[in-house]
Formats: sequence, C-alpha cells, structure tokens
Amino acid sequence: MADPIGPDEYVEAVEALSAAFADEAAATDPDAPISSQLWPTAGELVDHLGQIQRWAAQVVDTGASTDRASFARPTGVDRVRWYRQSAERLTDALRAADPARECWTLLGAGAAGFWRRRMTHEARKHVWDLRSAATPRPPLPDEGGAAMQADAVDELFGVFLARTLRAGMIAPLPGTLVLQSTDSDDAWLISPHWEVSRGHDDRATVVRGALGDVVLFAWERMPLAEASGRLEVVGDPVVAESFLTSHVHP
Repeated sequence: MADPIGPDEYVEAVEALSAAFADEAAATDPDAPISSQLWPTAGELVDHLGQIQRWAAQVVDTGASTDRASFARPTGVDRVRWYRQSAERLTDALRAADPARECWTLLGAGAAGFWRRRMTHEARKHVWDLRSAATPRPPLPDEGGAAMQADAVDELFGVFLARTLRAGMIAPLPGTLVLQSTDSDDAWLISPHWEVSRGHDDRATVVRGALGDVVLFAWERMPLAEASGRLEVVGDPVVAESFLTSHVHP
C-alpha cells in the first residue's frame, strides 16, 4: 500500500478536479446525456455537484449536519458561474478548518478532515460522469495520483458499505470476490458477508484490470458487459455481477 495521503493533498486534488469539472461543464451542452441514472444530463449533474459542495462547505464551517435541499441552484442563476462559486466556497472551507476539529460526518460524529477525502472522491466520480457526455466509459480522472485513486475504493468500503451494512440493506454475495489492479499492488478481498480487507484469495472470483478501471467497477461505473478489453473476470461471473447489483453505495 502507498504512504498515507496528507490532508492538504486532498484539498489540492478536490480543487484541481473541481476546476476541471467547471471548465468541461462550460464546454458541454447542459442537455447532453451522461452515464448516470440519477442525473441523466450534464446540466443536472452540475447542479448536483454544486449543491453537494455548498452543503459540505456548510457542514465543515459549522461542524453540524444541515438540510441539503436549501443549497440547490436558484432558478435563473448562471449554472457554470454558480458552480465555480460552489467549488471555491468548498475549498475555502476545507482549507480553513483544522482536519482534527470535531465535525458531523456521514458516519456520525467525526472530524472535519473526513470531508477533504469525501469531497475529493465526490468530485472525481462526477468529473468522470461529465466526461461520459463526450466519451463512453472514459478513463478515471488521475488528479492526486494512483494512491488517491485507490483510496476511492477504500472510502467506498469504509464509509458507504459500512452505512449499508448498518442499515441491513445488502444481501450476501454468492462467493468471495477480489478486485485486483494490474498496474499497482492494490487488491481488495470481499467475503460473502462483506468483510473487506486488502489482499488475495486463490479460491476467489477475481475482477482485474488497470487501477482506474477497477475503481470505476467498484463505484458502479464499469458494467462488465461494457468492459471488454479493460476488465477480466476469472472465476464465477455471477459473483462479480452480484457485486454490481448489490448497491454498495446506497
């Protein structure tokens, strides 16, 4: 595994990813379809990420949970300009807050540094979504480097899977699964009951490919039917498909 990622590295990455998102949003037809069921057009995605970033900034500023609905883009406000202001507000809040300061998080009481990591990965996946307007299944954005790309999988399991398990919302997998990067040392071992560790199991079904594509698979953005030449399944494909339909991310 790579060395731990510093809190300032997350802020630099979320700033770079947000800048890329804003520039590409300005060049993309807001009605263009993207690879997202929740936000099917580029314009809807811009509104979503801007709202999430403003909401997260408020959480970081106050340390408390707040209603996300109140941060929606007002009707008639220029979408891209409003988004750029959202990103600036977020990065300012992240920089100003001591990462160790007590703050509400998606897992309950925690520290403000949680949001540096969370909003980096939120921006990364939505830059990918936006790029899908022009390129089917584009590569994962690489801002922050490979360690931060792999960290998106660690966060998925450590935060979102933890919430899903806590709510009892997920059925067991039909077998053990390994997600394996072929261009780094990263591998995740997932038991049928969703116990996750770093490592391998020779008896497991394996989904393997370049790290970026493994991350996209984990985040439900690389269906196996569209991953020919990018991901390989060794073992029982039912186990791999079950992972994708289990909605690890609630």
